[in-house]
Amino acid sequence: MNSPLNLFVQYAHILAPFWYNSNMDNEIFEALFEIVTFFNQPQQDRQLLQQANIPLEPAALPIIVRVGHQPEISIGELANQIGRNHSSISRQVDKLVTAGWLVEVERRDQRIRQVALSPQGQRALLQIKVAREAALRDKLKDYTNADRVALLQVLQQLATTLTGLNTYHE
Repeated sequence: MNSPLNLFVQYAHILAPFWYNSNMDNEIFEALFEIVTFFNQPQQDRQLLQQANIPLEPAALPIIVRVGHQPEISIGELANQIGRNHSSISRQVDKLVTAGWLVEVERRDQRIRQVALSPQGQRALLQIKVAREAALRDKLKDYTNADRVALLQVLQQLATTLTGLNTYHE
């Protein structure tokens, strides 16, 4: 006769996905923390810029990428999203405008300064995307196509959950 313990052991693998693991939330956070840390390392930005053949300092990369994703973004929004102070971002933007990577957008409100990518900045962003895709492809080379599809779906779902924006198309 099957005892309750034997039945439990026999069917544990089926029931496991339905149990709430109180440590799982922390494990999710830790995994996300490691991913964010990886992408926020200046040496990663330096290497990416080098592979893209873009002569910029690593501190400029998040600005170029953010402005590419959000044309006409304000300096204040840019500073908030990147996590640096307004004056630091403003000085960096000044350098990028002077060097021809960014352009200032005509101000509708004189108090708010907005920027967009210049044609040179747009070309640089395209080169950065190509280099980033190649680097990610190399990192994920051992993933099956099914693993990559599942990863994409979960990351898109997480992004939607965290931002409240559904910008992904199936």
